[in-house]
Amino acid sequence: MSQPFDVPAYTIAAYLRIASIAVALYDYLETLPTIIRFFREQYKSRRLSLSFVLLVLIRASSILVLTISNVGFFYGKFTHATCKKFFLLPPTFKVLQVMVSQAILGVRAWNLARRSRRSSYFLVTLYFIACVLQWITTLYQRTPDLGGPVHVSARQQILTSPGSLILAIMQQGNCRAFNQARQLGAWIYYAIAVVYDFSTTAVAVFYLLKYKMASNNSLMSKVTRMMLYDGIGYFIALAGVNVFNLILYKKGQDIQTAAASLAYCVSWIMSQRLLMHLYGVSRQRRDESIEEAITITQNLDSARIVSRAIRTQFEQKSGPLDLTIPDFDLGTDPGQAEIPDENLEIQKIIHAVRDIVGKLIRGGHNGSQTQCTPYSAVHPTLERPCSLYYLEVIQPKIAAS
Repeated sequence: MSQPFDVPAYTIAAYLRIASIAVALYDYLETLPTIIRFFREQYKSRRLSLSFVLLVLIRASSILVLTISNVGFFYGKFTHATCKKFFLLPPTFKVLQVMVSQAILGVRAWNLARRSRRSSYFLVTLYFIACVLQWITTLYQRTPDLGGPVHVSARQQILTSPGSLILAIMQQGNCRAFNQARQLGAWIYYAIAVVYDFSTTAVAVFYLLKYKMASNNSLMSKVTRMMLYDGIGYFIALAGVNVFNLILYKKGQDIQTAAASLAYCVSWIMSQRLLMHLYGVSRQRRDESIEEAITITQNLDSARIVSRAIRTQFEQKSGPLDLTIPDFDLGTDPGQAEIPDENLEIQKIIHAVRDIVGKLIRGGHNGSQTQCTPYSAVHPTLERPCSLYYLEVIQPKIAAS
């Protein structure tokens, strides 16, 4: 049953929804070239990384929830019957979107914690509890309601007695999922989201500060600072919108969903930025590795050591789940043995390797076909590892130069 229509609340909600759609559309167009470039790299490598899958999921779920939610709000020809079939779709897709967004935060914190067993148990348990509670509180005690400017759209003639007609009025309006402000229900969803965001952000910040203090590498410091700002910015933005929604849900019915579309938009943009910033750093790291000289700080006494050294210079170090480690190590593993000082020699920079490897990656010597692909580590024609190609081809050229 429709409630009395509050014109100011409806107007505020309409303006907020239009603003969120405009911002989301702008961000979609702005990030589209990066997404296409990311997709091409994944397609060429024939392997989908978790970061790319999550990026696709957050974009798809966000577009769906924004579309369905705003159709329910702006389309004014829902009847009571059609609204009963539609009203649970927007909150359902809302939970799906937030599950993807929270998965991004959870995997990010898990990787920063170096996938320790303790952090795995904590984050998986927290994610499971948050998802279950969010599903329950979103769908619990929701009722369909015709909101907005309800109007008479049709008249049906019903024959009640011979020669007598009664005009029955059929009302139409927009369709909303209403929740009583005093009941335990949808507003608790936003409180749960704030708690989850705070917990995962706290884990990530703890390890980022730990890495920042332990690392002297300039690139590592840059990435750590970027991830700190991204994580804290994400939490502040999402927490602010969720608190705003929580306050509105405790108010009247017409203002309940005023900022819902804004929350979808902010969650989409901030989650996407977390992934795209890391992708940008990863791409920059790979590009710089082509131009920089190779620095060798250890005696290379065997083909195996040479193979390992060259492979670590050019191959990707991140696996499919390395959402937050953009192609370089965050530090030395505790179980990794340190190199004895007596085996270290004066740092030697081989400038010739920079030119040769650059030519190989950019198209080969004298315009010939590329002889070795560093990221796949397999010779495209002879199925020969790059490290052996280094020993057989590049190293003699260096010795002769």
